[in-house]
Amino acid sequence: LLSYIKNSYLSTVLSSLPYAKKGIFERWKKRSIIISPYLQSKEMKKKHLILMLVISLLAITRNAVAQKDSSGIYKTAQDFQERKLSYAINYKNEKHKIKDDILFNDKIIVIKHKGNTYMLLKSDTYGYRNTNGEEFRFINNKQYKILNPGEYLLMYVYQPPSYPPKAAAKYAPTYFFSVGAFSLPQPLTIINLKKTFPNNHAFHDMLDENFKSDPDLIRYDDFHKMYKLNRIYKSIME
Repeated sequence: LLSYIKNSYLSTVLSSLPYAKKGIFERWKKRSIIISPYLQSKEMKKKHLILMLVISLLAITRNAVAQKDSSGIYKTAQDFQERKLSYAINYKNEKHKIKDDILFNDKIIVIKHKGNTYMLLKSDTYGYRNTNGEEFRFINNKQYKILNPGEYLLMYVYQPPSYPPKAAAKYAPTYFFSVGAFSLPQPLTIINLKKTFPNNHAFHDMLDENFKSDPDLIRYDDFHKMYKLNRIYKSIME
């Protein structure tokens, strides 16, 4: 492959590199016939496809590495789903600040990033990842901690920011869930899960068998490294 990419065909292929960077593999494939006359042979077409796959894999790997140990803002649900951070840093060797508890103004989030200060409305911002690797989503100007960012049924916990010690029971954490990143969270209860999937009776039965009450829904499966609720749902859908 190294000897192949040294030839004149490489310059022609790399001229379209922005398409590969965006991951639009199909557009590359459609254009490949007209990019270069060399592609008329089966051998060159095969090499072209191999190179496209290599570039695509490199782009995916680079994005995954960049996300590790990163902190930043998710502007939209799509960004969260694609794990795309804005104002991003690697918190292992860089510093910035994300403040979501501004005194007397709970509607904004302040980011101090590379010497500049940015203020964003929580209502226009999906959420963020802090420098501890924890992720949060804004709902009605409140930040809900996302317990399992990589799972299908997202689970959240909301903890009031401050309360007097004697009122701890009144301000206990509350749990929520949503189907994916785009749905609004709703209280995490067995009945709400059944209503969300009204025709999935196998899922209903598994809920009844594995969870005796609503608080059980936040149990974590240490062996499979995921929440038991998602483990059950995944097993039903497979």
